[in-house]
Amino acid sequence: MKRSSILAAVGTGVLVLAAGCGTGTTPSGSSAQTVWATVGSHKITQADVTARVNLIKVLSPSSAAQVKSRTTWVNETQELVDEYIVQHAAEQAKFTLTSAQQATAKSQIMSYLASTYGSQAKLQATIKQDKSSTAALQSFAVTATLLQNYLQKTVKAAPVTSAEIQQFYAANLAQFRTPAQYDLAHILVKTKAQAESILAQLQKGASFAALAKQYSTDPGSAKNGGDLGYAPLSTYVTPFANAAKQLTKVGQLSGIVHSKFGYHIIKLLGIKAASTQPLSAVSAQIQSYLQQQNQTTAQQAYITKLRSKTKVTLSVPAKVPAS
Repeated sequence: MKRSSILAAVGTGVLVLAAGCGTGTTPSGSSAQTVWATVGSHKITQADVTARVNLIKVLSPSSAAQVKSRTTWVNETQELVDEYIVQHAAEQAKFTLTSAQQATAKSQIMSYLASTYGSQAKLQATIKQDKSSTAALQSFAVTATLLQNYLQKTVKAAPVTSAEIQQFYAANLAQFRTPAQYDLAHILVKTKAQAESILAQLQKGASFAALAKQYSTDPGSAKNGGDLGYAPLSTYVTPFANAAKQLTKVGQLSGIVHSKFGYHIIKLLGIKAASTQPLSAVSAQIQSYLQQQNQTTAQQAYITKLRSKTKVTLSVPAKVPAS
């Protein structure tokens, strides 16, 4: 689960997650206070990890199945350890956020989530259902922003070289290729007999667009005279794509093509040849991507170095709480 991408979407660009997010609703009783990890003298309890898992369910609705796995609970415990270590380093460096930065982080995450859920009402219902809280979400955003800003300031990654950019471009050339685009029109009917009748009319010079508007059962294209617009052949079902691939001249008609949708007659309206973006057009994009990768690697190395200087123990039980 990549919560970093969630917060990046709301403008915080997080690479590590927030520590101290145990402000949501957590279980009461002795089991909740069971220590799952220690970082020096700091204790991370079952309640802390439960609060984090509850938070994840709000931040990433698609994670519902994953949070049932013990592996997820172990990973979240380990992340809380690393986050505490980085937060402690930031505190020692007297690194803080301004009030304005904190307010921005809070508003951005709530706006992002309200947009994701469609309304504040749905968001608040989910927060309640997943036993989290608005305070926990805002605390997450503030602390995550602080940690990311601290790491960006403290850890400096090696700059990306032109040779690395060229190497990436060569190794990933397919990403920069645009396949051929076909502008196709079709008439779709339910029976082969009707398709044969329409094809005969077309071969005698009848208007393809007029017959498409009159007979085609594809409402999306019929009103446009059957025109489907430019798209790669991979967009279409295999029988349709294979037939279209045989058309090489504008105005050319296919025979009758049968697919799971019915019987088609296809007309080629145009072709845009496949193309490849030159390195000069994507160099800046590649450099930005590789620099981010370098920064992530450098930050992880920094966290690992901090961890090596701290006594850490993990004791996640074999059976984790039901989420």
